[in-house]
Amino acid sequence: MKEHCNLDTILNLYEKEISKNVKNKHKVYMFEKNKFQNINHIINVLKTGEYDGGKYNIFLIKEPKHRIVMALSITDKIINHFIARYVLEIKLSKYLDDRNIATRKGMGTDYGIKMVKKFLEKNKKYETFYILKLDISKYFYSIDHEVLMSLVKDKLSKEEYDFLKIIIDSTNEEYINKIIKTIKTNYTKKHPQFKKEIDSLPYYEYGKGLPIGNMTSQFLSIFYLYELDHYIVHNLHIKYYVRYMDDFVLIHHDKKVLENALKEIETILNTKYKLKLNSKKTKIVKNNEGFVFLGYNYKVVGKKTIVRLRREAYEKTKKRVKRTYYMYEHGFISFNEAFCSIMSYWYNRKYGSQMKVRRAINKYWFNRVHGLQK
Repeated sequence: MKEHCNLDTILNLYEKEISKNVKNKHKVYMFEKNKFQNINHIINVLKTGEYDGGKYNIFLIKEPKHRIVMALSITDKIINHFIARYVLEIKLSKYLDDRNIATRKGMGTDYGIKMVKKFLEKNKKYETFYILKLDISKYFYSIDHEVLMSLVKDKLSKEEYDFLKIIIDSTNEEYINKIIKTIKTNYTKKHPQFKKEIDSLPYYEYGKGLPIGNMTSQFLSIFYLYELDHYIVHNLHIKYYVRYMDDFVLIHHDKKVLENALKEIETILNTKYKLKLNSKKTKIVKNNEGFVFLGYNYKVVGKKTIVRLRREAYEKTKKRVKRTYYMYEHGFISFNEAFCSIMSYWYNRKYGSQMKVRRAINKYWFNRVHGLQK
């Protein structure tokens, strides 16, 4: 860890990853006032290991769904990113299967969709085949600290292990659940129509859960089940398998193989990882019945593979396009910033839904901008 801890590395993390993505620019301004003093403080913390885990700013977000997010100060963000980039990714990436997607460069949503399509194509030689969809209940909140630390103990140095443990155990602080309770109470008073959804948002149990929003949490969430990934592929012999965080897809031509796999996986999740399956989202379906993964509906009818954007995902994209136009029209963002956002929607929504999304972009962005420019 110490070999990477220098001024150039920390400065690069701040300028290329942190400052550009912090929405509260006042925080950036305050950090910039004493930038090199702050960076030297971060270097000292990383070298000495004298760290308290940071203090979280806890708030509720509404898109893509209601969720509690725990944001760190810029100083703590840099520390968190450093541990993720120069400890976790370097030391732990080699244990991850390529079917375990998310977080790593070049292995995000698009990579996952292409892999699922590829696996569906390979199974078209069977007249009927089956898909097991697995989903873990409240995954981020249920990851067990003791289990997680046992998985990394022999893979990290003592100083790296101790530093990571401080970050992981930061969710044990009492103030976190107190703030979550206040947020939930105040929000349901103003928006009683969302009471059921807000009430279902969990609290952090002592010794469980990763803070949603941290870079370390993103990596650890894909690492936590790495041994299960290998077990599914090599012991259960299901090579057509993809996992995105807590969302699993297993494909096989024999339904009994998937039924047995489901029983074994559930037992392992319960006993080894102290996790529970979401029974409502866990099921085995035929290829022509379809399933949902990464915001798309998939099915194979005859020899044709159909991949379509879910209606909910389309509506969210349309809403974001409208909001981008509103931000641009009222001067909150520049034309270049708005255009880059719109182009990301334009190119990222593919697989049979591209034209539908582009028509929405034309209607709610290009046509309106053209009207403004007249």
